Parts: sequence; structure tokens; C-alpha cells
Amino acid sequence: MFLRMTCKECNQKRKDELYQIMGALANREKMQIEEKGDEVCIYACPQGTIHITEDDDSIVIEANTRHGGPGFHAFAVEFCCDLQEESPGKYEVFDDLEYETDHDFNRLCKIYEDEITYLKDTLLKNPEVRQMNYMYESTYILPLEQDGMIPTALGNLDIKEFANMSEAELMDYFFVWNEWDKNARYYKNAALLLLAKDHYTKYPLMTEASIKVADTICDYIELAYQWNPDTPLPVDVYRYLCEQLGRENQLKQPVEMEQEPSQYRSKDVYHLWQDFKVVADGAALRSIDPVNEALCLSSPYLEEDQWDWFIMASHNDTILQEKEALLESDVLTYGSKKIAFHIYFDTVDTLEAYLQEGQNVLYFHCVMKDKKDENYLKQCIKESGFLK
Repeated sequence: MFLRMTCKECNQKRKDELYQIMGALANREKMQIEEKGDEVCIYACPQGTIHITEDDDSIVIEANTRHGGPGFHAFAVEFCCDLQEESPGKYEVFDDLEYETDHDFNRLCKIYEDEITYLKDTLLKNPEVRQMNYMYESTYILPLEQDGMIPTALGNLDIKEFANMSEAELMDYFFVWNEWDKNARYYKNAALLLLAKDHYTKYPLMTEASIKVADTICDYIELAYQWNPDTPLPVDVYRYLCEQLGRENQLKQPVEMEQEPSQYRSKDVYHLWQDFKVVADGAALRSIDPVNEALCLSSPYLEEDQWDWFIMASHNDTILQEKEALLESDVLTYGSKKIAFHIYFDTVDTLEAYLQEGQNVLYFHCVMKDKKDENYLKQCIKESGFLK
């Protein structure tokens, strides 16, 4: 589920021409195109990005279509074909699904259904796989494990229900773009995907990023409704977001979904960085301390000057202010982990800890506005760990 096209023997004039054409193709499809470091990215769908880089006198176009679905794979191939047609030259194409050779969309969909068959069997037989990221193209969070539940891109499914669902029924739970067109089904999937993974629940106005997510969810819901007004949609969430954003409700007599949409960030989640995962509120604000190579998480807020707690986690013990006292603290066992806590007051209540699992060690420096959050922070640390 991978596509690469190499545009060979390009001088600077030809490179400029190709970039101009690719920009026009992206604009034609109303897709965002962005220069990002050493590459150009075309955001084709929430689970599908086309990456464009240079390699000496070549331009390389790549797309991992594993999470986007058959619609995204077909689009990426057609994008490359359009580029060849608009600017003839020397090209080399690698399409591991061979859609580029026959353009048979039905056969392509069957390949993705076969992937569901494999994934379904793996998840039912191997519980440890459920703790990995098989759902998203990229993510900073993963849901906590729940007994009897299978996490999907759109939310948790009861394991018995999951086992009895057909591959066709499961397609939307793992792939966002499952038909040729971006139709009502696509836009509904896109909205549910963002609700499950990126929506800050009761904090939609907290940051520019959370506002953008909320606006995009509303856009997708409105587009799904425009395609087909009878499509069941997350109407209650849409109305709430419109009210929060001061946005006019565009849905007239919409159909409400029977099942409430999943929102992973409404609860604690794993926040991922490097090779470790830290448990905290799903709506926590995330930043990286490059000096200490630390993941920083602060409690979500409704008012800008509000805060309850702050967590810093790192492999480096330089984040600790009272290292010796921590190392002298009692060690407790929590599953396969060894954990120690040290609490002190330094203008604010401070909790420091280390967590050891096998040869891996993670250090924590936490502050809290009120000691009532001490037990919560300790439990977050206990549930944290390392990626497998």
C-alpha cells in the first residue's frame, strides 16, 4: 500500500515547472499544499499525505496509502498520471498494488478488504497488538486499553461485535476514503476520525489548533450533509461546536447517528514521544523541551490563566530537582514496573518520580496547583510506560 513516482533528469527549470503543475493539481482538488522542511506535502485526506522530495536531479513523489484507503491510493496514482500527462518526461513508477497498470477500483477495494481480514485476525489473536498504532498514519496519542474492546480509527468496538462484523462493514473503521469520490460517506468518516483522535472535547477554544480541529469537523459534517441530507451524522456534537465557535448551523432537519461518536480525548490517553508513553488527560496541552529532551503536558483549561498540573517526562534525570531524595525513596512494584515517588514543596507542590521497566527508565517532574491532584498524577505515572 505504497506508491512512489520518480521524475528523472530534471534541471531547475523542469523542477519549477513540476512544482507549479503539482500546486495547480492540488488546488484543483481543493487540497492544502505546504512546504515543510526539505519536502512539500499535499494533504489529500485526514489519513493520507503525498510527500514530495528532491534527490539530486530527480523529484520523488511518495504516498503511504495504508490508512487512507482505496480512494486515497487511487487518487495518488491518478495524481501521478495527471502529472505525466501535463508534463511529459522520464518517469519511473512503483505501485505495490498495481493499480497504476489496470485502474481497476473494484480490485483495489478487495485488496483493502483483504487487509481488514488480516488485521481482524491479528487483533483477535494477539491482544498486545491492540496497544500499538495500527490505526493512524501519524499520531501523538493512543487510547488506553479497555477489556473487551478493540480500538479503531473511529473509536472502540466491542470485541464480540468486532468479531462478527464483515470486512465490508469494518472498512470505515480503519480507512477514511473507501469510494472513488469524496462523497457523504467520506466526509462523515473524516469528521468521525477527527472527533475520535483530535477533538479536544469540552475545550474546543483552548488553542488555535483546537479551534482549527473544531472548525474542520464542522466543515466535514456540512459537506457530508450537502452530499446526502439523509446521512446519519453526529448532530449533537455539531450543534455544540457551532455554538462554541459562533458558527451558523447549516443543517436543516439532519439525521442523528444512533451511536454516540467516540472521542478518545474525553478521557485519559497515552501521550507518545520517542520510545515512551505518558498517561494524562486526552485534552492536555503538549510541548517538547529540546534541552532536556522531555515531553511536557499541562492540564487543559477553559480560561487562559487556569491550570491544575504540569507533567515533564524524560529519559534524562536532569529534569529532577531533588534527585538524591528520589533515589532514596521507597520503591513499589506495579506489574512489571519499579516506581518511586518523592514529594516536596517549592513555591508549589512538586512530585518527582522514576519508572523502571526492564532496562528502560523514565523520570518525571510534576507540579500541581492543589494537592488533590497528587493521587491522579501518581496513577498517571504508574500507567505510563514504554512503546513495544
